[in-house]
Amino acid sequence: MFLSLEMVNAQKNPWTFKQCLDTALQRNISVNQSRLTNELNKTSLEQSKANRIPGLSASANEALNVGNNVDPITNSFTTEGFHSTNFSVSSSYNLFNGLQNANTIRQQRLNIKAGEYDVEKVKNDVTLNVTTGYLQVLFTTEILASAKKQAEATMAQVDRTTKLVNAGKSPESDLLQIQSQLATDNLAVITAQNQLDIANITLMQLMEIPISDGFSVVAPAMDETITDILLTNQQIYEKSLTVQPQIAGAALKTNASEMALKVSEGARYPRVTLGANLNSNYASSRDKGSEVNPEGNPFFKQMWSNMGQSFSMGISIPIYSNRQIKSNIDRAKINLATIRLTEQNVKNVLRKSVEQTYTDAHASIKKYDAVKQQLAAVEAVYQNAEKKFSVGVMSATDFLIQKNNFAQSQSSLIQAKYDFIFKRKILDFYQGKAITF
Repeated sequence: MFLSLEMVNAQKNPWTFKQCLDTALQRNISVNQSRLTNELNKTSLEQSKANRIPGLSASANEALNVGNNVDPITNSFTTEGFHSTNFSVSSSYNLFNGLQNANTIRQQRLNIKAGEYDVEKVKNDVTLNVTTGYLQVLFTTEILASAKKQAEATMAQVDRTTKLVNAGKSPESDLLQIQSQLATDNLAVITAQNQLDIANITLMQLMEIPISDGFSVVAPAMDETITDILLTNQQIYEKSLTVQPQIAGAALKTNASEMALKVSEGARYPRVTLGANLNSNYASSRDKGSEVNPEGNPFFKQMWSNMGQSFSMGISIPIYSNRQIKSNIDRAKINLATIRLTEQNVKNVLRKSVEQTYTDAHASIKKYDAVKQQLAAVEAVYQNAEKKFSVGVMSATDFLIQKNNFAQSQSSLIQAKYDFIFKRKILDFYQGKAITF
């Protein structure tokens, strides 16, 4: 209920990046599934711990004896009917089983810790996806604003050209070309609006919230300062090995698999068990009095008199188990080798991701700087062309070429800016720095 009210209020106001991310992490199915999977690991650990405690069970049995039975008084056969009651309490304790319980507990503790890192890995994936979606919304918002400015500028040129045509200072063909450009700019506005709508929908779906027409995000102040990447590719990778949860999780899974091998090998050792039993019984035939005991033996007297105890120790030595023990050990060894390869693959995937992001970040820095310089040059040319066209010394065709070049450069700068910002954020993220805006 609280979350629903929070979302209603947030839909009235723009969403910050933190609100988007917190909502996504709270509602994401994969994150919650990872948490529940680790709860199962915790339950398995509690069960393994309980296996170290002696088991205790009780039983009761009530029987009606008819026909030919053994008389509990004379211990001879009788055909007289009677009923009997038996009670027993027994306990058993696994004294030694090749350290299988101890190693299983160690394995499951490692699984729980690895599960916690798995949850963090899924949360990191969600964070990257939300970051991408959030920046895409900001990018398409700026593209839409730029398209609207271009359309407004073209509309002003239509008004100006109309006056020039009416005054006989420009040919009517100039007006037609400018009007055609206005239609093109209006189409660009519609296209940009559609792209923004799609970006909003994508982000809302990442947040697992219902689609809302009033959804918007806060446009934070972006740090567009171009700075060189101080660390080398190898330094960033080595740092990521110490902070990325999938690396620690993979190492713990390898350790857990080593424990699983020890559990399988423990089945080769003898098993030693201790047991204890307490029992008593009652027979209705003994209620009757006799010359020896005229008062008979009532229920509670019989239960107390017939109380018996027993203690036992057993040893089970595996000699031949139809290769089951060896097969289990072989499977555990193969699984361990597979897990080790998986751990190495996790490291390789991270290394390749860091290398790619590092290269892309360097390229985005160069591109952003180059596009900024290009835009400055193109803008100067466009402003000069606009002045010439306004006084009728430049044709509409030449003017529109410069105008479209300027619009394309503006769009390229916006794209280069967000590509640069995203790559820089991801590179910081690999080093364990939180993504903030």
